[in-house]
Amino acid sequence: MKTAIWYMALWICTIAPGILAMPGTSAKFITLDEAIDIARNHTARGGMVDGNLEVAEQNYHANKINFYLPEISIKGSVPNYKKDESYRFFGGADQKQLYKTRNINYNSFIELNQSLLTGGDITITANLLSSDERYPNTREGVEPGININEESREGFFTISYIQPLLKPSDSKYDLNNTKNDFEIARLTEIQEETALKKEVIETYLGLLQASVKREMQTDKFRSARLKADIDSVKLIDGVISEEDLLVSRSKRLDAELDKFEIEMESVELKREMAILLDFDVEGELNQIEPEVTEHLDETDKQHLITSWEASVPILKAELEYARAKRAADYKSAGHGLTGDLKANYSTGQGTVETDGISEDIDTRGWEISLDFTYPLWDGGSSGAEIKSARLQAEQARLEFHREKQNSRAEIINIINQLDVSYRRLEIMRKQVDLARNRLEIARGRFDDGHISEITFLESKTLFLETRVKYLEELETYLLNKAELDGKYIAQ
Repeated sequence: MKTAIWYMALWICTIAPGILAMPGTSAKFITLDEAIDIARNHTARGGMVDGNLEVAEQNYHANKINFYLPEISIKGSVPNYKKDESYRFFGGADQKQLYKTRNINYNSFIELNQSLLTGGDITITANLLSSDERYPNTREGVEPGININEESREGFFTISYIQPLLKPSDSKYDLNNTKNDFEIARLTEIQEETALKKEVIETYLGLLQASVKREMQTDKFRSARLKADIDSVKLIDGVISEEDLLVSRSKRLDAELDKFEIEMESVELKREMAILLDFDVEGELNQIEPEVTEHLDETDKQHLITSWEASVPILKAELEYARAKRAADYKSAGHGLTGDLKANYSTGQGTVETDGISEDIDTRGWEISLDFTYPLWDGGSSGAEIKSARLQAEQARLEFHREKQNSRAEIINIINQLDVSYRRLEIMRKQVDLARNRLEIARGRFDDGHISEITFLESKTLFLETRVKYLEELETYLLNKAELDGKYIAQ
Protein backbone atom coordinates (compact mmCIF):
# COMPACT_ATOMS: atom_id res chain seq x y z
CA MET A 1 0.00 0.00 0.00
CA LYS A 2 2.83 2.39 0.87
CA THR A 3 4.47 1.59 -2.46
CA ALA A 4 1.31 2.47 -4.36
CA ILE A 5 0.95 5.77 -2.49
CA TRP A 6 4.58 6.63 -3.17
CA TYR A 7 4.23 6.00 -6.91
CA MET A 8 0.99 7.98 -7.03
CA ALA A 9 2.67 10.98 -5.40
CA LEU A 10 5.60 10.67 -7.76
CA TRP A 11 3.27 10.60 -10.77
CA ILE A 12 1.33 13.68 -9.60
CA CYS A 13 4.51 15.69 -9.03
CA THR A 14 6.55 14.82 -12.07
CA ILE A 15 4.60 12.83 -14.64
CA ALA A 16 1.14 14.38 -14.70
CA PRO A 17 0.58 16.07 -18.05
CA GLY A 18 0.68 19.85 -18.20
CA ILE A 19 3.09 20.53 -15.32
CA LEU A 20 6.74 19.61 -15.08
CA ALA A 21 8.59 21.12 -12.16
CA MET A 22 12.15 21.59 -11.13
CA PRO A 23 12.98 20.39 -7.60
CA GLY A 24 11.59 22.53 -4.82
CA THR A 25 8.02 22.61 -3.57
CA SER A 26 7.99 26.33 -2.79
CA ALA A 27 9.25 27.47 -6.18
CA LYS A 28 7.28 29.90 -8.30
CA PHE A 29 5.35 28.67 -11.35
CA ILE A 30 5.99 30.60 -14.55
CA THR A 31 4.46 30.18 -17.99
CA LEU A 32 6.35 30.46 -21.25
CA ASP A 33 4.59 33.72 -22.13
CA GLU A 34 5.54 35.16 -18.74
CA ALA A 35 9.15 34.10 -19.23
CA ILE A 36 9.27 35.78 -22.65
CA ASP A 37 7.69 38.95 -21.25
CA ILE A 38 10.18 39.08 -18.36
CA ALA A 39 13.16 38.54 -20.67
CA ARG A 40 11.92 41.19 -23.09
CA ASN A 41 10.70 43.92 -20.74
CA HIS A 42 12.29 43.37 -17.33
CA THR A 43 15.91 42.38 -17.93
CA ALA A 44 19.12 44.24 -18.71
CA ARG A 45 19.38 42.50 -22.08
CA GLY A 46 15.85 43.51 -23.03
CA GLY A 47 16.67 47.07 -21.96
CA MET A 48 19.70 47.09 -24.27
CA VAL A 49 17.47 46.08 -27.19
CA ASP A 50 15.24 49.08 -26.46
CA GLY A 51 18.24 51.32 -25.80
CA ASN A 52 19.73 50.87 -29.27
CA LEU A 53 16.44 51.89 -30.87
CA GLU A 54 16.05 54.83 -28.49
CA VAL A 55 19.50 56.20 -29.36
CA ALA A 56 18.84 55.93 -33.11
CA GLU A 57 15.44 57.60 -32.69
CA GLN A 58 16.88 60.49 -30.68
CA ASN A 59 19.64 61.06 -33.23
CA TYR A 60 17.12 61.18 -36.07
CA HIS A 61 14.70 63.53 -34.33
CA ALA A 62 17.55 65.81 -33.24
CA ASN A 63 18.67 66.14 -36.87
CA LYS A 64 15.13 66.55 -38.13
CA ILE A 65 14.27 69.25 -35.62
CA ASN A 66 17.24 71.31 -36.82
CA PHE A 67 15.42 71.88 -40.13
CA TYR A 68 12.62 73.60 -38.21
CA LEU A 69 14.27 74.93 -35.06
CA PRO A 70 17.81 76.26 -34.77
CA GLU A 71 20.60 74.98 -32.59
CA ILE A 72 21.33 77.66 -30.01
CA SER A 73 24.57 78.11 -28.12
CA ILE A 74 25.75 80.78 -25.69
CA LYS A 75 29.43 81.48 -25.25
CA GLY A 76 31.34 83.94 -23.15
CA SER A 77 34.55 84.55 -21.28
CA VAL A 78 35.77 86.20 -18.12
CA PRO A 79 37.47 89.57 -18.65
CA ASN A 80 40.64 89.14 -20.67
CA TYR A 81 43.80 91.13 -19.82
CA LYS A 82 46.56 91.61 -22.39
CA LYS A 83 49.75 93.67 -22.17
CA ASP A 84 52.29 94.11 -24.97
CA GLU A 85 55.64 95.86 -25.32
CA SER A 86 57.18 96.29 -28.78
CA TYR A 87 59.94 98.35 -30.40
CA ARG A 88 58.61 99.44 -33.76
CA PHE A 89 57.04 102.16 -35.82
CA PHE A 90 53.60 102.90 -34.44
CA GLY A 91 50.93 104.90 -36.20
CA GLY A 92 52.28 108.19 -37.55
CA ALA A 93 55.66 107.98 -35.79
CA ASP A 94 58.74 108.84 -37.88
CA GLN A 95 61.14 106.62 -35.93
CA LYS A 96 61.06 103.37 -34.00
CA GLN A 97 60.11 103.64 -30.34
CA LEU A 98 59.27 101.36 -27.43
CA TYR A 99 55.53 101.28 -27.08
CA LYS A 100 53.41 99.70 -24.39
CA THR A 101 49.81 98.69 -25.01
CA ARG A 102 47.20 97.26 -22.68
CA ASN A 103 43.80 95.77 -23.39
CA ILE A 104 41.08 94.53 -21.08
CA ASN A 105 38.07 93.08 -22.91
CA TYR A 106 35.05 90.87 -22.48
CA ASN A 107 33.23 89.14 -25.34
CA SER A 108 30.11 86.98 -25.35
CA PHE A 109 27.63 85.94 -27.99
CA ILE A 110 24.54 83.90 -28.74
CA GLU A 111 24.69 81.81 -31.91
CA LEU A 112 21.85 80.16 -33.81
CA ASN A 113 22.63 77.53 -36.45
CA GLN A 114 19.80 76.58 -38.80
CA SER A 115 19.89 73.93 -41.53
CA LEU A 116 17.73 74.67 -44.55
CA LEU A 117 15.75 72.36 -46.80
CA THR A 118 17.84 73.65 -49.69
CA GLY A 119 20.85 72.00 -48.09
CA GLY A 120 22.38 75.27 -46.98
CA ASP A 121 23.08 76.54 -43.48
CA ILE A 122 22.40 79.89 -41.92
CA THR A 123 24.16 81.18 -38.83
CA ILE A 124 22.91 84.14 -36.82
CA THR A 125 25.25 85.57 -34.20
CA ALA A 126 24.66 88.32 -31.66
CA ASN A 127 27.89 89.62 -30.03
CA LEU A 128 28.45 91.83 -27.05
CA LEU A 129 31.93 93.38 -26.77
CA SER A 130 33.30 95.39 -23.91
CA SER A 131 36.90 96.59 -24.00
CA ASP A 132 39.21 98.98 -22.17
CA GLU A 133 42.33 99.81 -24.20
CA ARG A 134 45.37 101.97 -23.61
CA TYR A 135 47.83 102.66 -26.42
CA PRO A 136 50.42 105.31 -27.31
CA ASN A 137 49.34 108.62 -28.79
CA THR A 138 51.35 108.94 -32.01
CA ARG A 139 49.83 112.11 -33.34
CA GLU A 140 52.25 114.72 -34.60
CA GLY A 141 53.43 117.13 -31.95
CA VAL A 142 52.51 114.92 -29.04
CA GLU A 143 55.30 114.15 -26.60
CA PRO A 144 56.44 110.51 -26.43
CA GLY A 145 54.99 108.44 -23.57
CA ILE A 146 51.54 109.98 -23.76
CA ASN A 147 48.81 107.28 -23.88
CA ILE A 148 45.26 107.27 -25.11
CA ASN A 149 42.60 105.56 -23.01
CA GLU A 150 39.67 104.17 -24.98
CA GLU A 151 36.61 102.35 -23.65
CA SER A 152 34.23 100.60 -26.03
CA ARG A 153 30.77 99.08 -25.51
CA GLU A 154 29.57 97.56 -28.73
CA GLY A 155 26.96 95.09 -29.96
CA PHE A 156 27.18 93.25 -33.29
CA PHE A 157 24.58 91.26 -35.20
CA THR A 158 25.80 88.98 -38.01
CA ILE A 159 23.96 86.74 -40.49
CA SER A 160 25.95 84.19 -42.52
CA TYR A 161 24.54 81.97 -45.24
CA ILE A 162 26.36 79.14 -47.02
CA GLN A 163 24.82 77.14 -49.87
CA PRO A 164 26.83 74.23 -51.32
CA LEU A 165 26.84 74.02 -55.12
CA LEU A 166 27.50 70.99 -57.33
CA LYS A 167 27.79 68.73 -54.28
CA PRO A 168 25.41 67.13 -51.77
CA SER A 169 24.43 68.96 -48.65
CA ASP A 170 26.14 67.68 -45.51
CA SER A 171 23.12 68.48 -43.34
CA LYS A 172 20.63 66.68 -45.61
CA TYR A 173 23.04 63.77 -45.98
CA ASP A 174 23.30 63.45 -42.20
CA LEU A 175 19.52 63.73 -41.82
CA ASN A 176 18.85 60.98 -44.36
CA ASN A 177 21.49 58.76 -42.75
CA THR A 178 20.08 59.16 -39.25
CA LYS A 179 16.59 58.49 -40.61
CA ASN A 180 17.89 55.28 -42.21
CA ASP A 181 19.65 54.36 -38.99
CA PHE A 182 16.41 54.82 -37.05
CA GLU A 183 14.38 52.69 -39.46
CA ILE A 184 17.08 50.00 -39.53
CA ALA A 185 17.27 50.05 -35.72
CA ARG A 186 13.48 49.56 -35.55
CA LEU A 187 13.73 46.47 -37.77
CA THR A 188 16.83 45.26 -35.95
CA GLU A 189 14.91 45.48 -32.68
CA ILE A 190 12.29 43.10 -34.09
CA GLN A 191 15.03 40.66 -35.11
CA GLU A 192 16.72 40.89 -31.71
CA GLU A 193 13.38 40.40 -29.96
CA THR A 194 12.80 37.29 -32.08
CA ALA A 195 16.27 35.96 -31.27
CA LEU A 196 15.69 36.54 -27.55
CA LYS A 197 12.25 34.95 -27.73
CA LYS A 198 13.63 31.87 -29.48
CA GLU A 199 16.40 31.59 -26.89
CA VAL A 200 13.84 31.67 -24.07
CA ILE A 201 11.72 29.04 -25.87
CA GLU A 202 14.72 26.74 -26.36
CA THR A 203 15.79 27.04 -22.74
CA TYR A 204 12.25 26.80 -21.34
CA LEU A 205 11.35 23.72 -23.40
CA GLY A 206 14.82 22.30 -22.79
CA LEU A 207 14.19 22.48 -19.06
CA LEU A 208 10.84 20.75 -19.46
CA GLN A 209 12.50 18.00 -21.49
CA ALA A 210 15.33 17.74 -18.96
CA SER A 211 12.80 17.29 -16.15
CA VAL A 212 11.22 14.35 -17.95
CA LYS A 213 14.59 12.91 -19.01
CA ARG A 214 15.90 13.16 -15.47
CA GLU A 215 12.93 11.16 -14.19
CA MET A 216 13.29 8.70 -17.06
CA GLN A 217 17.01 8.18 -16.41
CA THR A 218 16.31 7.71 -12.70
CA ASP A 219 13.85 4.94 -13.55
CA LYS A 220 16.25 3.39 -16.04
CA PHE A 221 18.99 3.39 -13.42
CA ARG A 222 16.64 1.83 -10.86
CA SER A 223 15.60 -0.80 -13.38
CA ALA A 224 19.24 -1.53 -14.28
CA ARG A 225 20.16 -1.78 -10.62
CA LEU A 226 17.29 -4.20 -9.95
CA LYS A 227 18.32 -6.24 -12.97
CA ALA A 228 21.91 -6.38 -11.72
CA ASP A 229 20.75 -7.45 -8.25
CA ILE A 230 18.56 -10.18 -9.75
CA ASP A 231 21.40 -11.38 -11.97
CA SER A 232 23.64 -11.61 -8.91
CA VAL A 233 21.16 -14.05 -7.37
CA LYS A 234 20.85 -15.90 -10.69
CA LEU A 235 24.63 -16.30 -10.81
CA ILE A 236 24.63 -17.86 -7.33
CA ASP A 237 21.89 -20.24 -8.47
CA GLY A 238 23.86 -21.02 -11.63
CA VAL A 239 21.15 -19.74 -13.94
CA ILE A 240 23.43 -17.26 -15.76
CA SER A 241 27.13 -17.02 -16.36
CA GLU A 242 29.53 -14.57 -14.77
CA GLU A 243 29.84 -12.87 -18.17
CA ASP A 244 26.10 -12.17 -18.16
CA LEU A 245 26.42 -10.62 -14.70
CA LEU A 246 29.23 -8.35 -15.88
CA VAL A 247 27.10 -7.20 -18.81
CA SER A 248 24.24 -6.46 -16.40
CA ARG A 249 26.50 -4.49 -14.07
CA SER A 250 27.95 -2.58 -17.03
CA LYS A 251 24.44 -1.53 -18.09
CA ARG A 252 23.79 -0.34 -14.54
CA LEU A 253 26.94 1.82 -14.66
CA ASP A 254 25.92 3.19 -18.07
CA ALA A 255 22.50 4.07 -16.69
CA GLU A 256 24.08 5.78 -13.70
CA LEU A 257 26.36 7.78 -16.01
CA ASP A 258 23.39 8.83 -18.19
CA LYS A 259 21.54 9.89 -15.04
CA PHE A 260 24.50 12.03 -13.96
CA GLU A 261 24.80 13.67 -17.39
CA ILE A 262 21.14 14.63 -17.58
CA GLU A 263 21.34 16.07 -14.06
CA MET A 264 24.28 18.22 -15.14
CA GLU A 265 22.34 19.28 -18.24
CA SER A 266 19.40 20.31 -16.05
CA VAL A 267 21.65 22.41 -13.84
CA GLU A 268 23.15 24.16 -16.88
CA LEU A 269 19.73 24.84 -18.42
CA LYS A 270 18.49 26.18 -15.11
CA ARG A 271 21.47 28.53 -14.97
CA GLU A 272 20.81 29.72 -18.54
CA MET A 273 17.15 30.40 -17.75
CA ALA A 274 18.08 32.36 -14.63
CA ILE A 275 20.50 34.48 -16.65
CA LEU A 276 17.90 35.12 -19.37
CA LEU A 277 15.37 36.31 -16.79
CA ASP A 278 17.85 38.04 -14.45
CA PHE A 279 16.77 35.65 -11.69
CA ASP A 280 18.82 34.29 -8.83
CA VAL A 281 20.80 31.33 -10.13
CA GLU A 282 20.25 29.50 -6.85
CA GLY A 283 16.49 30.04 -6.90
CA GLU A 284 13.95 27.43 -7.93
CA LEU A 285 11.64 27.72 -10.90
CA ASN A 286 8.62 25.60 -11.84
CA GLN A 287 7.40 25.62 -15.42
CA ILE A 288 4.01 25.02 -16.96
CA GLU A 289 3.90 23.18 -20.25
CA PRO A 290 2.66 25.51 -23.04
CA GLU A 291 -0.37 24.48 -25.05
CA VAL A 292 -0.99 24.97 -28.76
CA THR A 293 -4.63 26.00 -28.88
CA GLU A 294 -4.73 27.85 -32.22
CA HIS A 295 -3.10 27.31 -35.57
CA LEU A 296 -2.83 29.45 -38.68
CA ASP A 297 -5.91 29.22 -40.89
CA GLU A 298 -5.74 29.36 -44.68
CA THR A 299 -6.57 33.08 -44.78
CA ASP A 300 -3.67 33.92 -42.46
CA LYS A 301 -1.30 31.75 -44.46
CA GLN A 302 -2.17 33.38 -47.77
CA HIS A 303 -1.90 36.85 -46.26
CA LEU A 304 1.60 36.11 -44.92
CA ILE A 305 2.74 34.65 -48.21
CA THR A 306 1.38 37.49 -50.33
CA SER A 307 2.94 40.05 -47.96
CA TRP A 308 6.43 38.60 -48.22
CA GLU A 309 7.87 41.80 -49.74
CA ALA A 310 6.90 43.66 -46.54
CA SER A 311 8.82 41.23 -44.34
CA VAL A 312 11.45 42.55 -41.94
CA PRO A 313 14.55 41.04 -43.64
CA ILE A 314 13.63 42.56 -47.02
CA LEU A 315 12.81 45.97 -45.58
CA LYS A 316 16.07 46.03 -43.65
CA ALA A 317 18.14 44.93 -46.65
CA GLU A 318 16.47 47.59 -48.80
CA LEU A 319 17.28 50.31 -46.26
CA GLU A 320 20.88 49.17 -45.96
CA TYR A 321 21.19 49.27 -49.76
CA ALA A 322 19.70 52.78 -49.89
CA ARG A 323 22.16 53.94 -47.23
CA ALA A 324 25.17 52.42 -49.01
CA LYS A 325 24.08 53.90 -52.37
CA ARG A 326 23.64 57.33 -50.81
CA ALA A 327 27.13 57.12 -49.32
CA ALA A 328 28.59 56.20 -52.72
CA ASP A 329 26.76 59.07 -54.45
CA TYR A 330 27.90 61.48 -51.74
CA LYS A 331 31.54 60.45 -52.17
CA SER A 332 31.36 60.73 -55.95
CA ALA A 333 29.59 64.09 -56.04
CA GLY A 334 32.08 65.66 -53.68
CA HIS A 335 35.14 64.68 -55.71
CA GLY A 336 34.84 66.82 -58.87
CA LEU A 337 34.03 70.49 -59.34
CA THR A 338 32.30 71.87 -56.24
CA GLY A 339 31.48 75.32 -54.96
CA ASP A 340 29.93 77.36 -52.18
CA LEU A 341 27.76 80.43 -52.31
CA LYS A 342 28.48 82.58 -49.26
CA ALA A 343 26.68 85.70 -48.08
CA ASN A 344 27.30 87.74 -44.92
CA TYR A 345 25.61 90.76 -43.45
CA SER A 346 26.58 92.46 -40.21
CA THR A 347 25.50 95.53 -38.30
CA GLY A 348 26.76 97.00 -35.07
CA GLN A 349 25.96 99.75 -32.63
CA GLY A 350 27.60 101.04 -29.50
CA THR A 351 29.63 103.80 -27.87
CA VAL A 352 33.32 104.56 -27.83
CA GLU A 353 34.76 106.91 -25.20
CA THR A 354 38.26 108.24 -25.94
CA ASP A 355 39.93 110.33 -23.24
CA GLY A 356 36.54 111.40 -21.91
CA ILE A 357 34.99 112.13 -25.30
CA SER A 358 32.05 109.78 -26.04
CA GLU A 359 30.86 108.92 -29.54
CA ASP A 360 28.08 106.71 -30.84
CA ILE A 361 28.87 104.28 -33.67
CA ASP A 362 26.57 102.62 -36.17
CA THR A 363 28.23 100.25 -38.64
CA ARG A 364 26.98 98.04 -41.45
CA GLY A 365 28.63 95.71 -43.88
CA TRP A 366 27.85 92.90 -46.28
CA GLU A 367 29.71 90.42 -48.45
CA ILE A 368 28.82 87.89 -51.12
CA SER A 369 31.19 85.41 -52.71
CA LEU A 370 31.11 82.37 -54.98
CA ASP A 371 33.99 79.95 -54.47
CA PHE A 372 34.76 76.92 -56.64
CA THR A 373 37.11 74.01 -56.00
CA TYR A 374 38.42 71.42 -58.41
CA PRO A 375 40.92 68.80 -57.20
CA LEU A 376 43.81 68.13 -59.57
CA TRP A 377 45.67 65.31 -57.89
CA ASP A 378 45.58 63.70 -54.46
CA GLY A 379 47.52 60.51 -55.04
CA GLY A 380 44.38 58.54 -55.89
CA SER A 381 42.97 58.54 -52.34
CA SER A 382 39.63 60.07 -53.38
CA GLY A 383 39.26 57.60 -56.23
CA ALA A 384 39.94 54.72 -53.83
CA GLU A 385 37.30 56.02 -51.41
CA ILE A 386 34.75 56.32 -54.21
CA LYS A 387 35.52 52.83 -55.50
CA SER A 388 35.24 51.37 -52.00
CA ALA A 389 31.87 53.10 -51.49
CA ARG A 390 30.62 51.83 -54.87
CA LEU A 391 31.68 48.28 -54.01
CA GLN A 392 29.88 48.47 -50.67
CA ALA A 393 26.77 49.75 -52.42
CA GLU A 394 26.95 46.90 -54.95
CA GLN A 395 27.36 44.37 -52.18
CA ALA A 396 24.34 45.84 -50.37
CA ARG A 397 22.35 45.65 -53.63
CA LEU A 398 23.25 41.97 -54.07
CA GLU A 399 22.28 41.26 -50.46
CA PHE A 400 18.97 43.00 -51.03
CA HIS A 401 18.15 40.94 -54.14
CA ARG A 402 19.35 37.75 -52.47
CA GLU A 403 17.04 38.47 -49.54
CA LYS A 404 14.15 39.04 -51.95
CA GLN A 405 14.84 35.71 -53.62
CA ASN A 406 15.05 33.80 -50.32
CA SER A 407 12.41 35.43 -48.13
CA ARG A 408 9.29 34.17 -49.89
CA ALA A 409 10.65 30.61 -49.99
CA GLU A 410 11.63 30.82 -46.32
CA ILE A 411 8.17 32.05 -45.30
CA ILE A 412 6.44 29.29 -47.28
CA ASN A 413 8.82 26.72 -45.81
CA ILE A 414 8.16 27.89 -42.23
CA ILE A 415 4.39 27.78 -42.80
CA ASN A 416 4.68 24.24 -44.18
CA GLN A 417 6.83 23.21 -41.21
CA LEU A 418 4.22 24.66 -38.85
CA ASP A 419 1.50 22.62 -40.57
CA VAL A 420 3.56 19.42 -40.30
CA SER A 421 4.48 20.09 -36.66
CA TYR A 422 0.88 20.84 -35.75
CA ARG A 423 -0.32 17.55 -37.24
CA ARG A 424 2.54 15.67 -35.57
CA LEU A 425 1.62 17.25 -32.22
CA GLU A 426 -1.97 16.04 -32.60
CA ILE A 427 -0.74 12.49 -33.23
CA MET A 428 1.81 12.65 -30.43
CA ARG A 429 -0.81 13.87 -27.96
CA LYS A 430 -2.76 10.72 -28.70
CA GLN A 431 0.40 8.65 -28.25
CA VAL A 432 0.99 10.31 -24.88
CA ASP A 433 -2.59 9.48 -23.83
CA LEU A 434 -2.13 5.86 -24.88
CA ALA A 435 1.18 5.61 -23.03
CA ARG A 436 -0.43 7.16 -19.96
CA ASN A 437 -3.27 4.63 -20.07
CA ARG A 438 -0.75 1.82 -20.40
CA LEU A 439 1.13 3.21 -17.40
CA GLU A 440 -2.08 3.31 -15.35
CA ILE A 441 -2.75 -0.32 -16.17
CA ALA A 442 0.84 -1.27 -15.35
CA ARG A 443 0.64 0.60 -12.04
CA GLY A 444 -2.52 -1.26 -11.06
CA ARG A 445 -1.00 -4.63 -11.99
CA PHE A 446 2.18 -3.77 -10.10
CA ASP A 447 0.22 -2.77 -6.99
CA ASP A 448 -1.65 -6.11 -7.20
CA GLY A 449 1.64 -7.96 -7.55
CA HIS A 450 0.94 -9.26 -11.05
CA ILE A 451 4.04 -7.71 -12.65
CA SER A 452 7.51 -6.93 -11.40
CA GLU A 453 8.88 -3.51 -10.63
CA ILE A 454 11.16 -3.81 -13.66
CA THR A 455 8.16 -4.32 -15.96
CA PHE A 456 6.37 -1.39 -14.36
CA LEU A 457 9.44 0.83 -14.83
CA GLU A 458 9.57 -0.18 -18.49
CA SER A 459 5.99 1.08 -18.96
CA LYS A 460 6.85 4.25 -17.11
CA THR A 461 9.96 4.77 -19.26
CA LEU A 462 7.87 4.32 -22.42
CA PHE A 463 5.48 7.03 -21.21
CA LEU A 464 8.35 9.40 -20.41
CA GLU A 465 10.04 8.78 -23.77
CA THR A 466 6.77 9.63 -25.49
CA ARG A 467 6.56 12.82 -23.44
CA VAL A 468 10.10 13.80 -24.44
CA LYS A 469 9.32 13.34 -28.14
CA TYR A 470 6.17 15.41 -27.73
CA LEU A 471 8.08 18.23 -26.01
CA GLU A 472 10.77 18.15 -28.71
CA GLU A 473 8.10 18.56 -31.40
CA LEU A 474 6.42 21.28 -29.34
CA GLU A 475 9.74 23.15 -29.18
CA THR A 476 10.11 22.89 -32.96
CA TYR A 477 6.60 24.27 -33.47
CA LEU A 478 7.08 27.19 -31.07
CA LEU A 479 10.46 28.11 -32.56
CA ASN A 480 9.02 28.14 -36.09
CA LYS A 481 6.06 30.20 -34.88
CA ALA A 482 8.42 32.73 -33.27
CA GLU A 483 10.51 32.85 -36.45
CA LEU A 484 7.42 33.50 -38.58
CA ASP A 485 6.14 36.21 -36.21
CA GLY A 486 9.54 37.90 -36.37
CA LYS A 487 9.32 38.17 -40.16
CA TYR A 488 6.72 40.93 -39.97
CA ILE A 489 6.19 44.22 -38.17
CA ALA A 490 3.44 43.88 -35.58
CA GLN A 491 0.34 45.82 -36.60
